[in-house]
Amino acid sequence: MASMRPTMNEGSLALLNKMRIVLNPEVLNRMGIVFNREVLGHFGLIHGLTTLVSFTVLAQIARLALSKLRDYPGPFWAKMSSLWLARQCRYTRRSAAVMEQHEKYGDFVRIAPNHISINSAEAVAQIYGHKTGFTKSDFYDAFLQVRPVIFNARDVAQHTRKRKYMNPAFSARALSDFEPQMNIELLAWKRQLRQIHDEEQGCLDMVVWTNYLAFDVIGSFAFGKSFGFIEKGYDQYNLIHTIDMRGEVLNALGTLSAWMRPFVRYNFFDSFWSSGLRATANLEKIGREAYVRRKESTEERRDAMSYLFAAADPKNKEPIQEAEIIAESISFIVGGSDTTSSTMTNFIDFVSRDRAIQVRIQQELDESWPGEQDDDWVPEEHLVVKLPFLVAVLREVMRFRPTSATGLERITPKGGKVIAGKFIPENDESEHFAILRIRNI
Repeated sequence: MASMRPTMNEGSLALLNKMRIVLNPEVLNRMGIVFNREVLGHFGLIHGLTTLVSFTVLAQIARLALSKLRDYPGPFWAKMSSLWLARQCRYTRRSAAVMEQHEKYGDFVRIAPNHISINSAEAVAQIYGHKTGFTKSDFYDAFLQVRPVIFNARDVAQHTRKRKYMNPAFSARALSDFEPQMNIELLAWKRQLRQIHDEEQGCLDMVVWTNYLAFDVIGSFAFGKSFGFIEKGYDQYNLIHTIDMRGEVLNALGTLSAWMRPFVRYNFFDSFWSSGLRATANLEKIGREAYVRRKESTEERRDAMSYLFAAADPKNKEPIQEAEIIAESISFIVGGSDTTSSTMTNFIDFVSRDRAIQVRIQQELDESWPGEQDDDWVPEEHLVVKLPFLVAVLREVMRFRPTSATGLERITPKGGKVIAGKFIPENDESEHFAILRIRNI
């Protein structure tokens, strides 16, 4: 019987020859070298990333354990990173979130690795009083445009210098002289509201109209000419949205560590940051244009800019530099308008909800100015401030709804300070809680 031996066709022989080439020791060696390099490369990358993450975590744990603020309570992630607080600002929840932590932990809450929020009436004078040694934190650097202004000047000597050349514009005499011009804006505002009410018989958006009034008044006060919002009935510069967006973004930016701030403009996953930075640039453009218009104007008028044009630098008696005046122009637009409109809106909101308060305010006004008043009547400021109930309601509104959601951060001076009975180490940030709600007062 013939033995049955397997036979190979041409295809099988070709496959075998290929296998012989592949299985050649030299080829295997080369493949091994390539394979080992790839594996080692991947392993090295993974090992490096693991080491970096592990080191970061361990460093944060050590920082948490060794921090001089470790005994102060607060959210875990707030103790680890400033991102917790920045996130609350990003979603406009800072004041609400911090209030929740105070309700949970008490008067002292750690809201960032080196940041304590304090809810104590005693702390106000101890932190913000004259010659306490506390200085502004780098939170204020986020608001820098062109040059530092009084609001964000962190150096005490620089702040004092600026205050000296700014004081004449805000003296009692200057403000009193401006009152007739402000009354013109108030009357224009009153006429517009009456006309809208008579024609439309509907509701008014007082948020919008208090903004129109505040911006036109500050335009007249600072630059000698209103922005024209009341007359036109709209915001042709998109200034209201610009300031709102800028404020939200810079508040969030200021809570981040300084090294993080330059990178937020590259956050393509959240347009909040880029939109806010565009708003910041738009405000600077509007401020520069307002400055140029006022500088080129030939009208003789005592407005805030006229005081700056005539001012001398307290240090060298030279005129104030143009860049500084432009920076103050931007500051005028933000500081005077936004806070005023917010306070007016909140006042109207609270009073409109309570009939008893309305009646008491009306009685107080009728007693002070009996009889029917003319359509162009505006009460004098020095008499309005003497109305006890009206002023009390206004102050309570400002306490309950302050114009700023932040606590105006300050850095503890060298050696640390005892604040409201608690020691705060040096170089740490502390703030007085912006919404002061102490039930035992």
